[in-house]
Amino acid sequence: MASLLLLALLLVVPSPPPAQATPSPAGKGGESVILFLVDNSASLPPLDPDEKRVAALERMFTFLQGQSYRLILFGGRTEISVDDPGQYDNRGQWTDFYFAFDKVREIVKGYPEETEFRIILLTDGLLDAKPADWKDMNVPQGRELNPWVAGKTLALVGEIGLPLYVILVGDIPAEGAGGDLEQAPAFVLEMVAAANGAKASPAAQSLASFFTDDGVLLKKFVFRVGPGEGLKKIEPVVKRIVAPARPVAELQFLTFLVLPLTLFLFLLLGILVRSFPGPGDLEIVELSKGLPVYVAADRLHKVGSGGWGTTGLSLVADAKDAVATLTYQAPSVDLSGAGLDASGLDALTTRLLPMDLEELRRTLEEYADRGSKEEKIYALNLDYMAKNFDPGQAEHILTGPATERRKIPALDFLRAKVHLLSDDDIRRKLTEPRVQVVGYGRGADRKDLLPGGRIRLGRYGFLVNDVARGGRKDVRLVLYYDHVPSLLGLKTILPDAFQRVFRLRRTSERIVG
Repeated sequence: MASLLLLALLLVVPSPPPAQATPSPAGKGGESVILFLVDNSASLPPLDPDEKRVAALERMFTFLQGQSYRLILFGGRTEISVDDPGQYDNRGQWTDFYFAFDKVREIVKGYPEETEFRIILLTDGLLDAKPADWKDMNVPQGRELNPWVAGKTLALVGEIGLPLYVILVGDIPAEGAGGDLEQAPAFVLEMVAAANGAKASPAAQSLASFFTDDGVLLKKFVFRVGPGEGLKKIEPVVKRIVAPARPVAELQFLTFLVLPLTLFLFLLLGILVRSFPGPGDLEIVELSKGLPVYVAADRLHKVGSGGWGTTGLSLVADAKDAVATLTYQAPSVDLSGAGLDASGLDALTTRLLPMDLEELRRTLEEYADRGSKEEKIYALNLDYMAKNFDPGQAEHILTGPATERRKIPALDFLRAKVHLLSDDDIRRKLTEPRVQVVGYGRGADRKDLLPGGRIRLGRYGFLVNDVARGGRKDVRLVLYYDHVPSLLGLKTILPDAFQRVFRLRRTSERIVG
């Protein structure tokens, strides 16, 4: 009996309507809301060939997995419906995007400022504005309506400034280039660019199409759903659009494209600048006193580190094969005090007068530290008088001809010599080795090479890094490559630090041989 009563009630009570997705009105700040703009015109084919229109639309909302959304169905100005999937019938007579985005602007104003929005536009992308809808919109007289509406729409989309994703449905005429862009009408590409900026450029979209999900910078904004593909194709697209942005695409781009290309480029540049010489490299020329050295540029020569080289400097046997001759000239200043009138000198002055500079320095330091009272007083007075000696007078006394030395007081000569111990400039000028260069050919000259000076040998420009005693011979001339011609000017353009790192050489200096 109870079973019969239950059956009777089931027959009498009407069945509940199909479940519908519920749009989310304005809520708390900080949430993310998806705005669906769905073309409701007659030109748009069904979203899915196997589903009724409204059922297909509501099923699409389930792809959001509970995320907030709003629905705007649009056709002409008076064919707009908000949050009512039951109005989706594809019977609109017009397709006017401007009033759809105007409704978006109105809806967005009802949410807190920190709300994050994304717009998903489902359309065939074909603009068809109704003339009567624009009679009060100040359209210039004689102006073709659709191009005017397109311009106003693009301006509005840019003003709204929300991310815009477009799903093109049906057979779309090709007007773009690259992936789904090949199926995108030009107006759709312009809307996407107006909304998303540089991220929606054709180059960026081609890169984004290469990867399987959206990144932070590399995002895909245009998708296509062909005839018969339906919700099977729409589902992954919607899920891709609404998923949180992750830098996966950028990491893939860096890992598979940028990083290998960068490493290859660095390796290639390193190979191109590997050959000696390069900016910052050093050539060391060893010279013996009084013996000329003939230097050539870019001739086949044996390299001290092994092997052979064809670039940079090398030594040749004859001046006719050289670009310059280098000669070490020892200092000509006699500091021994020979020729001075030493009569009447006290014992300390007589002892110090013939000493060379290093021995003189050590002796005076010994007098000052451990000497007798007389020696300490003598060293203190001599140091005071020497430091206050006029530099020009000191140089004049020390460089005077030997025939004039008997006229110079021996004590003044000693004071001038001690002055060199505290005056680095005059000491280097009078006592350090100097190398003279005699160049050949156009623009050649003859001069002394001093640290900091410049010299050109062949096609290379050098800075004189140092001229100092030492090495296997009497003096070492260290030349720093300052100008090096090269393929495409790479050794001039690329920073010295880069070249030192990527030239793949063990050393940046070599001895000219």
